[in-house]
Amino acid sequence: MKVKALSRSTADYTRETKSDIQRLPRNVDPALHPLERAREYKRALNAAKVERMLAKPFLASLTGHIDGIYSMAKNPWDLDQVITGS
Repeated sequence: MKVKALSRSTADYTRETKSDIQRLPRNVDPALHPLERAREYKRALNAAKVERMLAKPFLASLTGHIDGIYSMAKNPWDLDQVITGS
């Protein structure tokens, strides 16, 4: 039976000061991480969904609009007034 062991120098992974970042061994070979692209796609999709969810309360707070707002204008003399159109 063959046993392979990893041997690393401790000097490569010890920090000089407490505020230094801890180094971790990492292999960036795409052959070893076949699901990396799918994982990044899922993260981007979730971020877009969260962004859309957080945008809905603003749209719901404007009364009279059902589907979306296509134009928005403000009064230059009175900053409290905003006119929207769908």
